[in-house]
Amino acid sequence: MIPPWNMFDFGSDGRSEGEQFGQNDKGLVSYDRKTKKDAFFFYKAHWNPEPMVYITSRRYTPRPGGPTSVKVYANCESVELSVNGKTLGKKSGSNKTFQWDDFVLSSGRNSVSVVGTMGKLQIKDSCEWTVLPEGATK
Repeated sequence: MIPPWNMFDFGSDGRSEGEQFGQNDKGLVSYDRKTKKDAFFFYKAHWNPEPMVYITSRRYTPRPGGPTSVKVYANCESVELSVNGKTLGKKSGSNKTFQWDDFVLSSGRNSVSVVGTMGKLQIKDSCEWTVLPEGATK
C-alpha cells in the first residue's frame, strides 16, 4: 500500500483546481482540520488495530435516484449493511473494503447503517442520505 502524500490539505499559492482556489485538497483531513475524509478511514482500516467500520461517501447528499452502491472500510471479520432497517447482507474478507452494489434508495431520507463484527465485539456506523425526487436538482 502506498503511504499518503499529505495528512492535511494545505495552502498553495496560484493553485486553481479542486474545491478551493489557492489550496491543495489532497490531504486525508480538511484544511481546517475538522473533516476526516474517506481516505483517512481507508488508512485507519489498514493500520489501526482497534476494530472500526466507516461508511464512505457519507457527505454525498442529496443524491440522485437510481441504482447505487455503498462502500465500507472496516478491519472487522464481517460487516452487515442495512438500509432503512432492511439488511442487504453480510460480507466478510480481509481486504478492508466491503461493497454492496446495484440497489435503489427510496426517494427522500434513507438511513444507512453497518455493523462490523470482530469476535464477540460489534462496532457500528450510520449516516443518512437524502435522494432527490426524479427530475429535481439541488
